[in-house]
Amino acid sequence: MTRPLGYDVDDNASRFSNYFHVLRELVHFTNGWMPLEPRWERKYALGDHVHDDARALTKIKRRLYELRHPSEYPGSPSPELAGLLDRMAGAGTAQEYFTVAYTEAKPALIRAMRIHLDNLDPMADEPSLRLLTQIVERQERHTEGHGSFDADIGALPVVLRAEPRELVILPPLEEPLRDDFVEVTEAGDPYLARELYVNGAENHVPVEPEEQQHFFHGLMDAELSAAELMARNSHEHPEMPWDFHVDMARQNWDEVRHARLHDLLMKDELGCAWGDFPVGFSYFKSIYAYDLLGRLCLFNGTSEQRAMWRHSHRRKRLMELGQERVAMVFDYLLADEVPHVHNGVRWGSHLLGGSETAYREKVRELRAALDETGAPTSA
Repeated sequence: MTRPLGYDVDDNASRFSNYFHVLRELVHFTNGWMPLEPRWERKYALGDHVHDDARALTKIKRRLYELRHPSEYPGSPSPELAGLLDRMAGAGTAQEYFTVAYTEAKPALIRAMRIHLDNLDPMADEPSLRLLTQIVERQERHTEGHGSFDADIGALPVVLRAEPRELVILPPLEEPLRDDFVEVTEAGDPYLARELYVNGAENHVPVEPEEQQHFFHGLMDAELSAAELMARNSHEHPEMPWDFHVDMARQNWDEVRHARLHDLLMKDELGCAWGDFPVGFSYFKSIYAYDLLGRLCLFNGTSEQRAMWRHSHRRKRLMELGQERVAMVFDYLLADEVPHVHNGVRWGSHLLGGSETAYREKVRELRAALDETGAPTSA
C-alpha cells in the first residue's frame, strides 16, 4: 500500500493551530458553564471532558512548538472558524452552549482530525499520528457519535499577524445549580453538626448509619462545589499561564470523581441517594466572593489542607471500627488533597511575584478571619 504524500510542516502546523483554537474555547466555556448545568451526571461528564480537553491542548501546543511555531498564540482563527467559536461564545444558557459544543465544535474536531490522520505520512509525521489518534478517540467518547459537521476546519487558513482572539468571560455566578429533585436551602442540611468540620480533639467522626448518610450526602455536594470553584477560577482568569488552567482542570476532575465516589458509596453501602437531603451554598458563596488569590489561600491553602488532617483522622477511626470500605474512601481523598494544596502554593505564589513566603503570609492573614470550621466570617 502506498503511503500518503502527507502534509508539509506549515500545513501541518496550520491544522494544529485550528485545533488549538477550538479546544482553547471549549476548555474556557465548559469551565464557565459547568456550575450552571444542574444535572449531576452531566456535571460529572463535563469535569471529565474538560480535563481531557486541557491535556489535549497542552499536547497540541507542544506539537506546534515542534513544528517551528514557538508562540503561545499560533495566529488567529479565520473568519469561518471564528463563526463557530462565536456561536459558543454567544450562548445565552448552559444548554445553548453545550448544544454548540457537542453537536458542532467537537464533531468538527473529530472530522478534521480524521481527515488529518487519513492524509498524514505515518512515518515522517509519526508524532502527529500518535497524538491525533489519542485525542480523536477521546473526543468521540465525549460526543458518543452525536452531531455532524461537514467542513474540514483543519484546512481553514490561520491569520498570523492579527490580534489574539479575546475570550469572553461570563457574568459572575449567583450560585451553582443542582438537579431539580435536590432541595437547596439557605442553611443546607440541619443534621450536619459543626463538629464534623473542625480539626482537633473535638472533631466528630460519623460512624452510625444515619449520620453517615447525611455526612456523605453533604460531602458529595461539597465536592461538586469545589469542582465548580476550580472551573470558575479557570474561566474567570484567562490571563493566567496555561499550566494554571491545566491544574484547575485536573482538580475539577478530581473533585467530580470524589463526588461520584460518594454517590456510589451512598447507593451501595449506606442506603441513601443524591437528593435525599437538602444542600446549601453558604460556604461556596463565602469563598467565591474573594478574588483569585483569596480563593487559592482559603480553599486550596486552608480548606483542602485542613481536610487532609480530618481525612486521616476519619480513616484511622473507621479502620479501628472495622469499616474498611468507608475508611478507604478517605484514604484516596487524602491522596488527592496533597496536589490540591500545592496548587494553592504554586499559583498563589505566582500572583504574589513568585514569593512563596508572601503567599504563606497571605494565608495566615486570611485564616485569622475564619471561624472554627474554616468558613470565612466575611469577604
